[in-house]
Amino acid sequence: MTSIPPSYPEKFNFYASIAVRYADLDPQRHVNNIAVLEYVETARTGYYQASGIWDGKTVENMGMVVASVKCDYVAPIQYGQAVRVGIMVSQIGSKSLRFRFQVEDARGEAVFARGEVVMVAYDQQAGHSRPVPEEWRRKLAEFEHREDFLA
Repeated sequence: MTSIPPSYPEKFNFYASIAVRYADLDPQRHVNNIAVLEYVETARTGYYQASGIWDGKTVENMGMVVASVKCDYVAPIQYGQAVRVGIMVSQIGSKSLRFRFQVEDARGEAVFARGEVVMVAYDQQAGHSRPVPEEWRRKLAEFEHREDFLA
């Protein structure tokens, strides 16, 4: 496998370690593309908890839905490889949050996939989008050391 430098930040404030399961493999004996997106989802929900915007217990205060996913698959992941996903909020809009991610080996030396997920703040009760809560902006600004998130 070729080692390439990351196209996103070389270091993220949050990484999730991922255990590659046998069930994640496809007929070509590498991790299936959908499983890679599940790794990203695992990292994203871990990020929500680490940043303090979700307690991990209730769905009522989660309030986000996926609007868009873009993923570039760079290299295959094999069973037994140590994998981590780095994830960060790169931009906050009026109703959306843009997450960048990178799936890499445990040492951060080889990249398997990278991309972004756009999440939209969502009012589950009303069934429509809502503004990104100010509390989220504050917590994410602190977590990512980004004053521009407060604007």
